[in-house]
Amino acid sequence: MTVRLIADFNDDGVVDTSDHLLFVAVFGLSEGDDGFNADMDLDGDGTIGIPDFLIFVDNFGSSA
Repeated sequence: MTVRLIADFNDDGVVDTSDHLLFVAVFGLSEGDDGFNADMDLDGDGTIGIPDFLIFVDNFGSSA
């Protein structure tokens, strides 16, 4: 069984700067916008915003 870390967007087993760069590229997008990635909508509200960033920060530095 593989466990996926919250906010490990590139699936490398670590939540780090690489994941942050991916997150920043879609920050502010909402469902229906080109480039929206539901995996980065960490709170599931349909918009990649500050609440998602706070969840990301909480998980930064985590590793599998």
